[in-house]
Amino acid sequence: MVTTTSAFAALNLTEMETATMESLISLLYAEPGFSDVDAKDLSKDTGIPMNSIRGVLSSLTKKGLIAIDDPGAGFQIVYLMEQFYYLHPEWSK
Repeated sequence: MVTTTSAFAALNLTEMETATMESLISLLYAEPGFSDVDAKDLSKDTGIPMNSIRGVLSSLTKKGLIAIDDPGAGFQIVYLMEQFYYLHPEWSK
């Protein structure tokens, strides 16, 4: 079994990217593929300022780990890409 820590190390994530991914995974509580986590939630949970979290999310998007839906309502929903569900303890089952 791959641990989340070793999986993140294998993905060559920065410290802030790792903290953001750990936060995202911990906040994803429902069925696989569902998310109600937004950038503000991740900023609050990690302590990373919003201006920095946006950069981290952009980087994670470019690396293909997450997708962002911006419905234009003042928030951005962050989704874990399906090929990385194995990082989520419940979704990997």
